[in-house]
Amino acid sequence: MRTVASRARRWPLALSFLGLVALDACADEVVAPRNPSALAPRTAALAGEWVSVTVTNTSGGTEVGSLRWAAAQVAAGGGGGSIWIDAKIAGDTIALDAELKLANTVYIYGSADDGITISGKDQHRVISSTGELLTLYNVTVTKGFADYGSAVSAVGLALDNSNVQHNRGPRSAIFAEKVLYIGNGTVSGNATGGPAVEYASGAQVHFDQATIAYNSPGPGLGVNGYPSYSTKVALNNTIISNNGSPQQNCSSYFNFAYYGTNITNDWSCGEVGIVVANPLLLPLANNGGPVMTHAFTGYSPARNAGTNCTYDTDARYVYRDTKCDPGAYEFDRTNVTITIDPTVKVDATGKALLTGTIKCSRYDYFRLGLELHQDQKVGKDVIDVHAASDIPIECSAVGSGWRATMALTPGEAFQAGAARATAVTFQTPEWVIPASVASGVKISVTRR
Repeated sequence: MRTVASRARRWPLALSFLGLVALDACADEVVAPRNPSALAPRTAALAGEWVSVTVTNTSGGTEVGSLRWAAAQVAAGGGGGSIWIDAKIAGDTIALDAELKLANTVYIYGSADDGITISGKDQHRVISSTGELLTLYNVTVTKGFADYGSAVSAVGLALDNSNVQHNRGPRSAIFAEKVLYIGNGTVSGNATGGPAVEYASGAQVHFDQATIAYNSPGPGLGVNGYPSYSTKVALNNTIISNNGSPQQNCSSYFNFAYYGTNITNDWSCGEVGIVVANPLLLPLANNGGPVMTHAFTGYSPARNAGTNCTYDTDARYVYRDTKCDPGAYEFDRTNVTITIDPTVKVDATGKALLTGTIKCSRYDYFRLGLELHQDQKVGKDVIDVHAASDIPIECSAVGSGWRATMALTPGEAFQAGAARATAVTFQTPEWVIPASVASGVKISVTRR
């Protein structure tokens, strides 16, 4: 089982969760701000006891072992705390009977393998925090409903490998008063009248390899009111796309700073330091890992486009390669598995039907080259009687069968008995890992 600390990060800058971005690199080096959630939490515990407690059931009430009970234990300590989700409920949903209210610095840790989902049951806000910082790891916040911050309303909020999805309300899904950090997380499918991600004027905001997509009718992100000059928004290798109806990804780009490669499909998030293109995002789906992700096709401008990436893994804990990708999802190469069925039937015309299965780690299409060989004795010699063919393939994670007719040149014929067959991928996109298989088969012949 992975832990939340199982990935290494490069943090060239420090971002104080009290609000100021400070460079600690060379003046000519373009780097990104640091994740505020990486700062030592115990500084907030000086005024009281730091509490560590484990959630052992999915109850939405206040009984022992529930999330709301755990929050009460932290509040009683007076100095903040860590709330851990027990592995036995990893991947489950905690449907809260009432809003989870936090008043201290709190860290909530879901499983890095399966995560945890916290739901407001479409009835109330999911989480509110008046403490200095609320940090979520491997957590999905969903089905919240409130006037603003229907998923989370907080003074300081850090989402690390965490999602806010499918919340609704007249204003926003996320509201942050002073500090907002979203790293390796996704904000998607929220039905909000205002910006899905909303921050107060003067707030310090940092998006690091985040994906903000398909929120509407309001824009993807924006400030509440007019931004002051103390408002700072940093984008690092982030995708903001397909938000708003009519489309509007950002309500303002005042005091935005750009690091790495950021992609958006309109000009509302800036004109310099951002790539304006359709990232070709696929629907939000379970692509593995603790949270859902927006994958994208190999033809996306996001593929291999990231620079100075700060996360070594994506939201699924899939390692990013040296050519990392913007957003919470790292495009990994397609693996192909091919099998050949052991029996080959030859019809009355002499044509052989070669069959098998194929499965890919994602949808792709290419061609499959096939050969069928049989050693036949002619007098004292052994000759290789063989046929070749190629067929188009649509391949997916579900897997499917393939079939090909193998025809010999005139004068040759397959005989009943042993043979050998091969299948090999070709004309594949560069991201498909070549695959091949060779197998012994038995030919049966249909007589005229």
